[in-house]
Amino acid sequence: MSIITLTTDLGIKDHYVAIIKGEIYKQFPDINIVDISHEITKFDIQEASFVFKNSYKHFPEGTVHIIGINDELSNENQHLAFSINNQFIIGPDNGIFSLIFDEVYPEKIVQINIELESDNLTFAIKDVFLKAACHLIRGGTLEMLGTQIPDFQNKAASLKAVTTQNSIRGTIIHIDSYGNATTNINRETFNRIGSGRYFEILYGKETENIKKIRKKYKDVSGGERLALFSTDGFLEIAMNQGKANELLGLYMYDIIRIEFKS
Repeated sequence: MSIITLTTDLGIKDHYVAIIKGEIYKQFPDINIVDISHEITKFDIQEASFVFKNSYKHFPEGTVHIIGINDELSNENQHLAFSINNQFIIGPDNGIFSLIFDEVYPEKIVQINIELESDNLTFAIKDVFLKAACHLIRGGTLEMLGTQIPDFQNKAASLKAVTTQNSIRGTIIHIDSYGNATTNINRETFNRIGSGRYFEILYGKETENIKKIRKKYKDVSGGERLALFSTDGFLEIAMNQGKANELLGLYMYDIIRIEFKS
């Protein structure tokens, strides 16, 4: 069965997601539509890129992904389609692709040029991305969607952790519905810089610290804070059966610092 995924900041209160799905089902009644997320913070391409790039790699070949974050067409914000690992990704060139492809590189890139049925350019997911996705589901090629381009400009600086010999300085890049705060500090960086040394994870006003990495949430008592590496391999500040973001005062893009000592 063919798959189309949706990653947007549309939310679920309004009717916009239903419109997109209805238009897809009119063309493919038996298709499988997967909602990666519709609760991305409005216009936040950093958060969207984190959620998407930790999701798309788990889908089978032939999957078509639609990303709709700040997608209105402009001279600076063109619409692109990519192929990577026999999957397709469609979305706006607003910097999000530079964040998604900071470690891997797409095989083919096309600037989408689809004839529109009206001059309404405010709902690109429905009027452009959906049409491109359905074309690919039918077996159409990327080249038929527009002009192939050799490269795309890096429009956004990736939020990567900064390291020294004895420290890592990262930031919170995602807070999930449980209140767990995920940072951009990955396990490989932690192990490489730490080399098994004693450490302190400092957050908030850096008067709070955590000195141990746990393997699971229930390694601590209910309501107790902890740090662990998530299934995506990134350091997470959490609380067993509690909302760490609210109770510990953690916010998106807060600084998280790890100090290592011999």
